[in-house]
Amino acid sequence: MKKIIYTIFLLSTVLTSKAQENDAYWAELLLDEVNRVREINQLQNLRLDEVLSAAAFDQAEYCSELGKLVHTQDNSKKENVSKRVLYYEGLHGQLEENLSQISFGAKEALEPNGLRVELDSDEKVVKAIVAAWLEDEKSSKLNLLDPNFYTLGSSVIESNETDFLFCAVFGNEPYESLGSEKLSIKNHGIESYDKQKCSKFLERYPSISQLFSDVIKINNGEVFLEYHSLPFVEELFSEGSDAVAIDWVDQRQYRCNLGTQLFPGTIAKGYLQKPVKKSFLLSQNVTDSIKELKVNLGNVPSFYSANSTEPNLIIIKGGVHCATVPFNKIESKNTRQVPIEFAVAGESKANQYTWKDSMVFQIPLFPNGFDSLQRAKVTLERLKFKITSSNLVVQVSPIHQDALANFQNDLPSRTHVAWDSLTSFVKNTDYQLELAGLNEEEKIEFLKEAQKEDEKLKIFLLRINNLQFAVKGEASIQLNEETAEQLQLYRFFLENNQIQPALFVQSKLLIKVRNGELNAKELPQADPAQKVNTLAVINNQIVLESIMGAEQYGGNPIYLALFELYLINQRQPEVAFNYHVAVLEYWSTHQSEIKNMEGWLPGFRKISTEQIIVEKYARAMMNYNLLAVDYFYDQGNFDKRKKSFTELIKWQRKANMNKEEKLNLAKTLCYQDQFSYAIQLLQPEVQSDQINEEILFYLLQIAQYDKSQFNDSKYLALLEKASKLYPKTFCKFFSASFNGKQSMENALVKNLYCKNCH
Repeated sequence: MKKIIYTIFLLSTVLTSKAQENDAYWAELLLDEVNRVREINQLQNLRLDEVLSAAAFDQAEYCSELGKLVHTQDNSKKENVSKRVLYYEGLHGQLEENLSQISFGAKEALEPNGLRVELDSDEKVVKAIVAAWLEDEKSSKLNLLDPNFYTLGSSVIESNETDFLFCAVFGNEPYESLGSEKLSIKNHGIESYDKQKCSKFLERYPSISQLFSDVIKINNGEVFLEYHSLPFVEELFSEGSDAVAIDWVDQRQYRCNLGTQLFPGTIAKGYLQKPVKKSFLLSQNVTDSIKELKVNLGNVPSFYSANSTEPNLIIIKGGVHCATVPFNKIESKNTRQVPIEFAVAGESKANQYTWKDSMVFQIPLFPNGFDSLQRAKVTLERLKFKITSSNLVVQVSPIHQDALANFQNDLPSRTHVAWDSLTSFVKNTDYQLELAGLNEEEKIEFLKEAQKEDEKLKIFLLRINNLQFAVKGEASIQLNEETAEQLQLYRFFLENNQIQPALFVQSKLLIKVRNGELNAKELPQADPAQKVNTLAVINNQIVLESIMGAEQYGGNPIYLALFELYLINQRQPEVAFNYHVAVLEYWSTHQSEIKNMEGWLPGFRKISTEQIIVEKYARAMMNYNLLAVDYFYDQGNFDKRKKSFTELIKWQRKANMNKEEKLNLAKTLCYQDQFSYAIQLLQPEVQSDQINEEILFYLLQIAQYDKSQFNDSKYLALLEKASKLYPKTFCKFFSASFNGKQSMENALVKNLYCKNCH
């Protein structure tokens, strides 16, 4: 590279020559015509740039001597327009070049596809040149109307006073150093991206930009590279020449009153700090953990401001720039489970339950048995129980037969003295021998005296006095009653062993507990003995304990209590479902104890889904796959890991997730380096007119990682929607504390920001 003093000398020499005086004349004509066309297309005017004009003159002379129009040169230092501008010390990050030849007196169109007229003036020559460029849809027209360009350099070579060779160089605002640091024009020797040299690296680490999105940390004026997996870094930087560098981009490069100022080339956009090689990274690790990496990369540049400076991480493999990790404050989460509720037996969205059944009421005869019988009949009426047949039997103990005289008018036709129950009670006892040979009257007298001294006998003789009321028919529960009446119904069903209607009412009462309308202690409990017929009721009691925050039930952890029920009857759908869900919840907090992860799935798939709400089943499958992605990663089985992500997205469609849950899942997917799935998950949420603010701006942050789902036009449309819905957050979005300004390299994005925020 020539020294600056030599460049200035060259420029001054060229500019004072006769040819350059002629260039100045043509340059003004060309600039006026170009700006006229740009104004028609609502684009900012260009201004003349001496460095670009020097590069244009260089190429115009080269083409004139060569005898044809080309955009390259044999001189490697001037091989293309970017190198030519850099040769003249120009720091323009975006450059394009137009070339054209024309003859004075020829017939050409003065407007694109217009009528051809004789070029009899310099103004018409220039109009014809610009019109020809506008007809070239693939390159020249794009350069002429590019909103990113703010500067223009031009040169004209005249031959025989009739033939003209025009060269125009379009550029953005030249980069200006913001601090006292010396710029490396040659990017510290880093070579530009080379597809062949980087292909293996990118094939193996296609998502390095996402993985390293938060590795740069700044503290007390020093910059650190931190990553949670040292083995991964050692694997990533496998060669001695591998390195990292920081490209410091400042928001002052994107000022609204000027064009965007980017450092030339493809490696850096701003100030490129000296690279740090692999040996330094691994030898200067200051973290206490042997599994993590924390390296001091040096001081921040003199112009650094936490509010305006954005660091990009450059990944260098074999001396070649292979990847850039763009600045982006993306929040991610390592969520291992989505919220899920246990299955409640009898759960239904309906408020009415109808069933056909037979019921047998065992009503104590004393002290007010027939009053209790009447209350049972009233309950049946409230249940709208249509009795098809009924039977009432009075059973009385031998010593209480005289008491039946008090119920003479109420007694049914069938009265039974419970001698058979007495025989079973005294079998193999001394009473059996003492009662042997006695007639009924003698037995009655003996029992009356014996029960005075024997409390157990007394209790037995009282207990067997009851009314047995059996009914058959159809019942219907309409749960519009107050909580107290629902509790009464539930207690009634439990006492009479009516499990299915009991479950229906119990499930509604659990909702009241969850909503704070009922104290859990008020809910009657079934016999804790794990009997098959009360299995589902006990399942619901365990669920209730879980709702109330208990970690144990009956002295066991919740998942073990459910496991005990599962062992009794694996075919009970709710019990089987809850056991499998409890296992997942346990694994989520005890990952080191995960055993037979793949064995969980066949058992879960055996569960009958008819009695499990689809949403809960889907969430269980999501939670399995959330654990599976880490499990298969540790196993090194990346095919199954990939399938787990596919299953996760499939099941979330059925999980009825709310907006907050979807956003948390998207953040988890980003943590897992699955940005495309996160984008796919959130896209439907931004289709309506009313969009959740946090979801909208999170999607705008991550959309850049999958251009196939979000091209520039789609991204800009979403940005426009964001500017209208949430103008304050939209402007904050382009700050260093949020997303940064680097997306404003797209002039349309920048114009949208400047229009709404500047």
